Amino acid sequence: LTQHTITSFFASPLVTDRLFKRPPRRRDDFLAASRILLASSGTRASRHDSATSAMKKGVTILVLLAVCVLLAQVDARRGRYKSRSRSGYRSTQGSSSSRRSWRRPMSYVHDIRLPWSQWRPWWSDWWSRDEAGWWEGPNVCEEKEGDAEAMPGSDGYMLRIKECGEEGGVYKCAYRADDFEQKYTATISYRCCTGYARQDGKPGCPLRVADLSNLLETARNLGLSEFVSYASKAKLEGALTGATNYTIFAPTNDAFGSIPTRVITDFGSPSKRATQRGDVGPALTLDQLKDTLLSHVVPGWLTATDIQDEEIVRTLGPGEIRTTTYNSKKIVNANCVKVVRADQLASNGVIHVVDSILPNSKKSILEIVSQDSRFTVLKSAVGRTGLSSVLDSDGQMTVFAPTDSAFNSVPQETLQRILDDEKCLKNLLLHHVVPHTVCADAVTGKHRAVSMADENLKVERDTNDKIFVNTAQVVQGNVLGYNGVVHVIDGVLVPNKAQNILDVLSAAGATSLLELIELAGLTDALRTSDDITIFAPSNQAIQDLPEETVKALTSDPAALAEILQYHVVPKAAYAKDLSNGDMLPTLGSSNKLHISVKQDWFFRTMVNVQCARVVEADKGGCNGVVHVINKVMVPPTQTLADLVEGNETFSILAKALRQADLMTVLQGEGPITIFAPTNEAFKRIPDDTLDNLLGNTEALVKTLKHHVLEDFACCDSCFSRHGKFRQLLRRSRYNMNGASVASCDTVATNGVIQVIDRVLRPPGLHFDN
Repeated sequence: LTQHTITSFFASPLVTDRLFKRPPRRRDDFLAASRILLASSGTRASRHDSATSAMKKGVTILVLLAVCVLLAQVDARRGRYKSRSRSGYRSTQGSSSSRRSWRRPMSYVHDIRLPWSQWRPWWSDWWSRDEAGWWEGPNVCEEKEGDAEAMPGSDGYMLRIKECGEEGGVYKCAYRADDFEQKYTATISYRCCTGYARQDGKPGCPLRVADLSNLLETARNLGLSEFVSYASKAKLEGALTGATNYTIFAPTNDAFGSIPTRVITDFGSPSKRATQRGDVGPALTLDQLKDTLLSHVVPGWLTATDIQDEEIVRTLGPGEIRTTTYNSKKIVNANCVKVVRADQLASNGVIHVVDSILPNSKKSILEIVSQDSRFTVLKSAVGRTGLSSVLDSDGQMTVFAPTDSAFNSVPQETLQRILDDEKCLKNLLLHHVVPHTVCADAVTGKHRAVSMADENLKVERDTNDKIFVNTAQVVQGNVLGYNGVVHVIDGVLVPNKAQNILDVLSAAGATSLLELIELAGLTDALRTSDDITIFAPSNQAIQDLPEETVKALTSDPAALAEILQYHVVPKAAYAKDLSNGDMLPTLGSSNKLHISVKQDWFFRTMVNVQCARVVEADKGGCNGVVHVINKVMVPPTQTLADLVEGNETFSILAKALRQADLMTVLQGEGPITIFAPTNEAFKRIPDDTLDNLLGNTEALVKTLKHHVLEDFACCDSCFSRHGKFRQLLRRSRYNMNGASVASCDTVATNGVIQVIDRVLRPPGLHFDN
C-alpha cells in the first residue's frame, strides 16, 4: 500500500511537472517507469514470492529516501536564497569600507566543480539550480571581464570555483579555474541597464528612470521645502541632481522648525525665523551646515527592504546612521528617528522621510552617563562594579538610566544592602541594560525584553502616550550614543538577582520556611553565604507535615537546623545545570541529594530532588538560587538493603536476595531503584512455581535483577496517578505485567524503593504472577 501510494503520487502530472520542468522527455520517461512500477506491484503481490517482497520493500525505502533528500535539498536551496537576498544596502562605491555591520555577512553563494565531475546525471541541472534572482530579469546588462577559460561553459579538464554575491546594487560572480598548470580568473557583473532601475518584488529592472525626477526635485515634490532650501545653501545641488545614486533620510519641514535656531541660522547673520522668535543664536558656518545635511545622506541605493536591523551605515558626512527595524519592518528607525514615509524613488536614488533631524553623537553610553549631573549615583555604581568597559564597548545596547532621585526613592535599607554587595549591585545594573537597541518609537503597546541580568522587563506605552519599564516611567527617551541609546527613567529596576536569597524567599511567599529558618538560627548564615542553592519546601508542603513532627522539630532547633541544611546545596545550581543522575552535596548531611530529570508524554521536563518535585525553578538571587519543591526532605539514614531487611513486608524478597547473593548490590553507592514486591505479591505465584523459582539460582538471579534499575526513578515522574507505570518504562526492555505501585518513594541513602503488587517476569521466563 505504501509503495502504491508513493508511485501514484510521483506519477501525478502536478508532481512530475514540478520535478521535471525540462526537457519533456524526462517527464515521459518517469511516467512510463511509474506505470511499470505500478503494474509490477500489482502482479507481484499475487505471487507471494519472498524475493519479490524484499525487492518491493527495497524500492519503497529507496523512494522514501529520495523524497527526504529531495526535500532537504529544496530547504537548503531556499535557505541559501534567503541568505543571499539579505545583501545589505547598495553602494555605488562597491567597497566594504562604505559600511560597517555588527552582524556576520551572509551574502555569498559558493559552488565548486571538481575535474572528474564533467559528466553529470540528467537530474543534476535541476538538482543544483538556484532560485531565480533579479539579475535574470529584463533590462539587466551583463559585463564580462577576465580569462575566457574561467568563464562558465568553457571546456577543459580543470577545477572550477564560483563565488557570487551582491554589493552596491550589482550582482557579481567571480570564477576561478585551475588546470593544474595555470590559474584563470574571470568576473561577470549584472546591473540595471542605463535608463532602468530596480523595483521591489519584481525581477530585473522594470522601472524606467526617465519617468523619475532627481533627488532634489523629488524632495521638492514631497513638500520638503526646508530640506531643499538648506541643501541649496550648502551647495549640494550638484551632488543631489547628478548621476550618482544616494539614499537620503530627509527631515520634514516641522522637524527643521523644531530644532534649536543655532542649527538653522544663516551664515552671516541670524535667520529671519530666529529673529521673529526673538531667539538669536550663534550662526553656523557653511561647513557645519553641510556636515549636518550630509549626515543624512548614504551612498548607494538603500530601500526599506534593504534596511537591516542593528546595522550601521556610513554617510557622506562625519556621522553614521544606525538602522533599526521592528515588527517585521513595519517600524523603521534611523538613529532612533522614525521613518514616516519610505521608498520615495528618484532617478538617482531614494528618499526616506523622517520626522526629526538625525542626532549624531560621538559619545559612548559611558560618556553620556558620566557627563550628566543627573547620574552621579549610577556613575559611581558603574565604576565600582567594573561595568565601564561594557558601557564603553562597540555594539548596540539600550540603557534605562535611573536618576539620582530615582535611587533616593528606594528604601534606604534595601538600597544600602544592594550597594554594599558588589555582586548584587552588578546584577542590579545589568538589569537596566538590554543587549540591543530599543528606540522609543518601537514601543507601541505591551512588550517584553530580556535584560543582561537574564530577567524579563515589561516595556509598555499607555493610553496617555507615556512609556513605562516595569513601574518606572521614561522621562526622557532616545539619548543617542554611538553604541546604543539611553532612556532616562524615574525609578530603579530591582531584579531578583539583585536581592539576597532570603529576600527572594520572601518574594516567593515562602513565609513558613522563613519562620523555620529564623527559629533554627540560620538567618545570618544563609544571608552571608555565597553561591548556594535552596530547595525550598512550599507553605503547603510544610503544612502537610504531621502535627507531631512539626512540634518535635520546633522544640529542637538543632534537629530543625539539620533538616533545613539538608535542603541547602553549597553551590549555585540552576535548572539548566541539573542532569538526571546528578548527586549534589548538602550543608547539613554527608548524604547527597539525588536528582531525577524526566520528560512526560508532552515533553515537559520534570525535575525531582530526593523524589520531591520542583514546582518553581530558578528564582535567582545575588548569592544563590531558589527552587520551590512540594515536599519536605528528610535525610535518610539507611541503605536499600537495610530497608528491605528491616521490613517484614519484604521478608520473602529479602530471603530471595540473600539466596541469590544480591543483597550486596543494594548496599552499593547507587543510585538504584528497586521495584520491591511485597510478600502478598510473591503469594500470587503458585506455591510449587515459587518453590521452583527459589530453588533455581539462575532463574532467581534473572528475576531479581529485573526488579533493579540503575537510576533514581520517582513516582512523580514515572507513574500515573493510579500507580500504573508511565513514562520511564514505556520504551524500555521491562515488561511490567500489569503491576502497580502500592507505595511510592521510600528514599534510602543510595536509592529509592517503589513497592509493587506483583512479581515482574523477565523476558524468557514464564510463570503465573
